[in-house]
Amino acid sequence: MFHEGAGRSLVQERRVGPYVLYDRRALLGALDPALLRRISLLEIHDSLPSTNGRLLQVPETQTAGSLAVCLAGHQSAGRGRNGKRWHSPDGAGLLLSVSRTAPKTPDGSLALALGVAIAEGLEAFVSDRVELKWPNDLVAQDRKLGGILVETSTQGGAECRVVAGLGVNIRVSEEQRELVTGEGGMQPAGLSELNLRRALEYNDLAVAMIAAIANVLDSHPVEGFGRWSDGWKRRDWLAGKRIEARSGADTHVGAAAGVDSSGALLLRESGGERRIVSAEIRL
Repeated sequence: MFHEGAGRSLVQERRVGPYVLYDRRALLGALDPALLRRISLLEIHDSLPSTNGRLLQVPETQTAGSLAVCLAGHQSAGRGRNGKRWHSPDGAGLLLSVSRTAPKTPDGSLALALGVAIAEGLEAFVSDRVELKWPNDLVAQDRKLGGILVETSTQGGAECRVVAGLGVNIRVSEEQRELVTGEGGMQPAGLSELNLRRALEYNDLAVAMIAAIANVLDSHPVEGFGRWSDGWKRRDWLAGKRIEARSGADTHVGAAAGVDSSGALLLRESGGERRIVSAEIRL
């Protein structure tokens, strides 16, 4: 049974001007019934600091396999990896998080598996190929379309709460482009700029992304990265490119050579192959 959190920002539908972004009743009606039965919480907020942060605060349910979902029209403190900000003007993108309890803390391959499933889901809306930049960026037309942020929380015992956050650009303003590139980020792209297969309805996009994320959160603890590794190889935007991997004071240069089963980046250097677990990647 659904329950809703408290807060003035919680709404039944989210509008920007005359347009409805998310409608709670429509969302519930469009979700697959089997998936819907497992969603114990679905929140829609006008604005939040972070959808991931919100779900990390929600008390866990005792029902095995239950999911919590949070959507927002705007984030005042959206986060990317390594403390970077995620910039998305009000109503300009899909901002979504889904959480589930896992038997143990996942390795880095979870973000990669999520990337594959999300890219496949987005290609139902656009005919452009959606590629993946290690470890968590969605790329289209050699520009950044979105990003994934996985966070975990443990509260005693072996189990772990896993929160998968997704931000996808739908429209990108010139101000946003200047802001992102001025901070050294990859040139952004919006879904509305790509070659559309179907109309971009926020509810439809949210339903597709909730299903894609839930599928990975269910399967990854059991199957690991194996099910998704071929999909990653086909979409690996860095493959063969000469890159810099920067981590703290260390910088390693070489050719991107795929990933291993734990999600680490493999960097081919003159002296052999190096395994990169966490780094900022520059071309």
